[in-house]
Amino acid sequence: MNENSSKRPGVSRRQFIGGAGVLAAAGALAGLTGCAPKNSSQGATSDTVTFSFPDTVQWNAEYDVVVVGWGGAGSVAAITAAEAGANVLLAEKAPYGDEGGNTRYCEQFFCIPNTYEDGVAFFSAMAEGFDSATDEVIDFMAKGSTEIGEWLLAHGATTFSPHAAGGKSSPDSIVPAEMATWVYTAEDGSTMMSEYPVWPDGTPMNGRVNEFHQVDEPDDEKKKYWNLLRTNVVALKDSIDVWFESPAVHLVQDPFSKTVVGVVIKRDSQEVFVRAKNGVVLACGSFEANAQMMQNFTQRTNSLPIGSLYNTGDGIVMGLEVGADLWHMDALSGPWIKPKYHDVERAILSANIAGQRVTNEGNCIYVGGDGKRFMDESGCNKHGHVNIGGTWMSQPLPNVMWAIMDSTARNGHGTIAAVEEAELIECNSVEELAQAIDLDPATLKATVDEWNGVVASGEDKRFGRLSNSLAPIETAPFYALRMYPACVNCQGGPKRNVECEVLDTNGNPIPHLYSAGELGSFWAGVYICGGNIAETVYSGRKAGENAAKNKDDLAPVELTLASSNPQNLGNDLDETESEAQVELGENEYLGTGQGLHGDIQAKVTVIDGKVTAVEVVKQTETPDVTKDVWTVMPQAMIEAGTAEVDTITGATIASEGLIAAVEDAVAQSK
Repeated sequence: MNENSSKRPGVSRRQFIGGAGVLAAAGALAGLTGCAPKNSSQGATSDTVTFSFPDTVQWNAEYDVVVVGWGGAGSVAAITAAEAGANVLLAEKAPYGDEGGNTRYCEQFFCIPNTYEDGVAFFSAMAEGFDSATDEVIDFMAKGSTEIGEWLLAHGATTFSPHAAGGKSSPDSIVPAEMATWVYTAEDGSTMMSEYPVWPDGTPMNGRVNEFHQVDEPDDEKKKYWNLLRTNVVALKDSIDVWFESPAVHLVQDPFSKTVVGVVIKRDSQEVFVRAKNGVVLACGSFEANAQMMQNFTQRTNSLPIGSLYNTGDGIVMGLEVGADLWHMDALSGPWIKPKYHDVERAILSANIAGQRVTNEGNCIYVGGDGKRFMDESGCNKHGHVNIGGTWMSQPLPNVMWAIMDSTARNGHGTIAAVEEAELIECNSVEELAQAIDLDPATLKATVDEWNGVVASGEDKRFGRLSNSLAPIETAPFYALRMYPACVNCQGGPKRNVECEVLDTNGNPIPHLYSAGELGSFWAGVYICGGNIAETVYSGRKAGENAAKNKDDLAPVELTLASSNPQNLGNDLDETESEAQVELGENEYLGTGQGLHGDIQAKVTVIDGKVTAVEVVKQTETPDVTKDVWTVMPQAMIEAGTAEVDTITGATIASEGLIAAVEDAVAQSK
């Protein structure tokens, strides 16, 4: 362990003033309080001060590279940086034993194209229609994916190959009907599994991409990829310090060059300022465990994470503080419909990951907050994506969802077996059940009766649920289980380029700031199994490599104190100047009416109480909407001798304003 990591001194107010990433230049100057300008002489004062911004911060620790987040991408970034000779701090928000982010929860599958060309075609199809999936990005993803195996084998993996049960099976195997859209027949006649056997652009898979690669397969829930990464990090402990329960809370940014020079980390209830001489890598996951961000960015309420509880959008907050742009905020791996653990705000990841049903039995339906069915409960979604009108997108779900079942379903098997009793609501009748979950009893009873009718007919005409999944809900007691939209992860975060540099809102890299993994993922459109795990390697490698490169010292900044004499520069809001300047002759009057965008003024000739001429002299209405008002209506008024004419369709307010202006002129003539 490095000596500087063992010291945890207190942090002064001056440190915060001088170094927080959101500070402007004034904050930096405040941090210079008590420092003599370098160009001042003994007993003299100066109007200028020259300094290097990092020298204005009282650092508690210093590293070449700071990696925020110890998941898959953070591991690869830290390993790569350390192997390049960098001294690395790996700061993790979770306590010991909970590190790993979503990588420790996932199925350890990698999405690997057979060739670079297959990768380009595949990634292009998955992101069709999204401008952010540039040729450069697609090239980076395809090339990076094909190099993953070599990197893993070089870091201790014995094998890296497709998991047989996930990819190929015997021609005689029985594929569940729900998984029919995941299956295709290969040229040798064998049955192949793929989340998208036909790509979103209509291209057949034909084995060109396999999303079921694993480290030393079969993984058998041993999380072999995560443990391989952890082993490598531990082996590099002389170059990588790990801090647990140490979330990053701010980036320290030079307000002049916009270079990120360090991180503020909350450690032992104190804010510790850590200098990062060459770069900071944000690899702290996206925001699926932040309910408020899920509402703000995806308009989904009551959502739950399936994986890590520590992916709460910290990297998004820090990125925004230093001017980062955001992308892919509504690109989700999900939502799946899942129940939750009783004492933890996490959805239950069942063995039937893609299945929508909460139990393998058919006597269970889903209803929304209106007490009515809203979907085919027997289908298998594709990481939460469904085909709507020919476009694969995250499935729309109601804010409130309940699984309704009878005792035969409750006593069956499947996901329901993992649900704790405290999450189930039991009643002796459907009407009582509805009251217990705050639904309309008559509506829920009608829904269950309608469902039983569907079962009797053997066909679900409305939603197309498979006939072999139809079973009645009729045996008391009846049960309700709250269901939630659950995401494996979100792809949103600070935008990055193929160098894994974080970009500002003008598309320029923020110096020395990088990101990897799910935070600002390259996945723009449809997500597929194994995509994010693969990205942990190729984005982590690139971010770690670039962060480790030696950087030049920041150029000194010279500031000159300015004197100013602020003046009152007037007020543009002077309505008198907007009055029309009109010369009025005999029998001519200037009338005023109110339009949508301001006054409408007309010079009107009135003889013997009749309108004989109308000239619109002022109006600020929308030209293409109101053009007929200024030509057709004046002529109609002259012909009628009055302001009482028909308005112009689609321009009612402007028409009424002109009528009011002419009526005002007529009133003046009396």
